[in-house]
Amino acid sequence: MSVPEERKEALLTKDADMNPKPQAFTGEEEDPEAEHYGEIEKLAAAAKQQGNLPPAGHEGEKPLLELHDIYKIYQMGSEEVHANDGITLNVYDGEFVAIVGKSGSGKSTLMNIIGALDVPTRGQYLINGEDTSQMSDDELADIRNRKIGFIFQQYNLLPKDNLLDNVSLPLLYAGVPKEERQRRAMEQLERVGLQDKWMQHPSQLSGGQQQRVSIARALAGQPELILADEPTGALDSKTSRQVLGFLKDINSDGNTVVMITHDNSIAVEARRIVRISDGKVVYDGSAEEYAKLI
Repeated sequence: MSVPEERKEALLTKDADMNPKPQAFTGEEEDPEAEHYGEIEKLAAAAKQQGNLPPAGHEGEKPLLELHDIYKIYQMGSEEVHANDGITLNVYDGEFVAIVGKSGSGKSTLMNIIGALDVPTRGQYLINGEDTSQMSDDELADIRNRKIGFIFQQYNLLPKDNLLDNVSLPLLYAGVPKEERQRRAMEQLERVGLQDKWMQHPSQLSGGQQQRVSIARALAGQPELILADEPTGALDSKTSRQVLGFLKDINSDGNTVVMITHDNSIAVEARRIVRISDGKVVYDGSAEEYAKLI
């Protein structure tokens, strides 16, 4: 099914050679705060004591996401920059995981790989058994469409479309018939409490309401993974808590959620925290234990 070009603007950007690619996560540049290496040492020591075990309740399960020895290396003149430096990580079905790190830690690079927006220089990344590591751009686009729902910091809603059309956009890409698209989009708007506003446009909503539309859009395609890039970054503290409440609710309903953030106070709202520093995982454990260490 042909998709009008103007409808792609909310989810797509173009790279240097003009090949359409989804907008990459850029949260790392937004936090100028330097790394606290004393805190990192304490987290790393605690992680070493805990060992590399599956989260409680997921023992013996096959992971939904499997990252094996992931490297992302950029050549800067004569120097190699290791944005991700040997990351091994599993995420299991039904988890709510926060990936947290300071500016330049490598968290956004890792998120691009998890979101099938990029591929690693070395290593393997599997989504439900499908290895994305050597996929073409078209194959990655298919993975994104079938398996991942994105929630962006700046919402990425189409200003000229009403809420129903915004939420049904992923279903349009998937070739779902119009009647089915509208039914499923309305279900998700109802899920986030905005079904009575379906005819309105994004400019008529508050920031928190727009993010709820973004959440509904991410859920519309019934993805295996919800990937949230700084989902509260553009919101005030009260509205941030409301959006986090929605993420917790959809996780309680069985959806797997991976959230990227630079903010520890947001990260501890997840169930599990992965802390990234200098391209490496320095902590992977429960949010409760993490909160005691920072």
